[in-house]
Amino acid sequence: MVQELASQGSKPSIVIVPGSFSPAYFYSDIVDKLRRDGFDAIVEELPSASRSPPEKAATMQDDAAVFRDVVEKLADQGKDVVFVTHSYGGMVGTEASKGISKKERKEAGKEGGLVKLVYLTSVVATPGKSIGELMGSSLPTFFEVDGDFMKHVHFDDAARLTFSDLPHEKGVELAKKMTYHSTPSFQDKLTYPGYRYLPVSWIFAEDDLILTPEFQRSCIEMIEKESGNKVDIHNIKSGHCPNSSAPDVVAAAIIAAVKQA
Repeated sequence: MVQELASQGSKPSIVIVPGSFSPAYFYSDIVDKLRRDGFDAIVEELPSASRSPPEKAATMQDDAAVFRDVVEKLADQGKDVVFVTHSYGGMVGTEASKGISKKERKEAGKEGGLVKLVYLTSVVATPGKSIGELMGSSLPTFFEVDGDFMKHVHFDDAARLTFSDLPHEKGVELAKKMTYHSTPSFQDKLTYPGYRYLPVSWIFAEDDLILTPEFQRSCIEMIEKESGNKVDIHNIKSGHCPNSSAPDVVAAAIIAAVKQA
C-alpha cells in the first residue's frame, strides 16, 4: 500500500525500489532526508523480498507490477515521478517503467507519469537477460539457495562485502536482518528497456564490492549505447549499501540527479 505522501508543489515524487533481500525500512533514512528537503518520497516492499516459505515466491514481474501500480496512483494525482533503484531494483524499475512514462500518459490524455530513472549502483540488463545471466559467477556466495528462496547464511562474508564501509559488527547485524529472497526473480528476464526512453542518472558507488566499479561502468556503457544518450553520473564514496552507510550522501545525490530531469 502506498504510504501517505504530503503535497510538495511541483517537485516530483521519488519512489525508491529496494535491492534484493532488503526490507523497505533499510531505506527509511533516505526517505526521511528527502522529505525534509521538500520531496514526496516513498519506498515500497518488493514481493520477492517480503515473502518466505511456504508462500509462493514472487517473480521480477510481480515486483515490477507493484511499482508500476505505485507510479500510476501518483500519476493519476497529476504527479511527475522519479524511480530511484538500488542493486536488483534496477531490473525492477526498468521493467516497471513500461507504459507509465509522462510522454506515454500524455499521449493517452492522462496527467503525470514517470520522468526519470536514477540507478543507485544497480543491475541493468538488456532485454532477454536476467540478473542471474548477467552476473553469472560474480553473484555472491554468502547466501544459499533452497528451492524457490534464497537466504543469507554466511553473515561475516555478507558484512565484509555488502556492508564494507560499515563497522564489521554493524554489517553483521544488518546482514542478519536481510530477508528471504525469491530465486525465480533472479531468473526472470527483462522485457522492456525503459532506459531507452527516459532520461537516466547513475549514482556510482566507488567502493562497491558487490557491483564493482567495472560492472557499474559496463551498465552505464550499455545504457548509453542502447539509448544514444549520455548518462548523468554522480560519484559517491561508498560500498554497496550507501542507504545504510551514507543515507544523507545518497539523498543529496538523488536531489542533484532529480534537478537534471
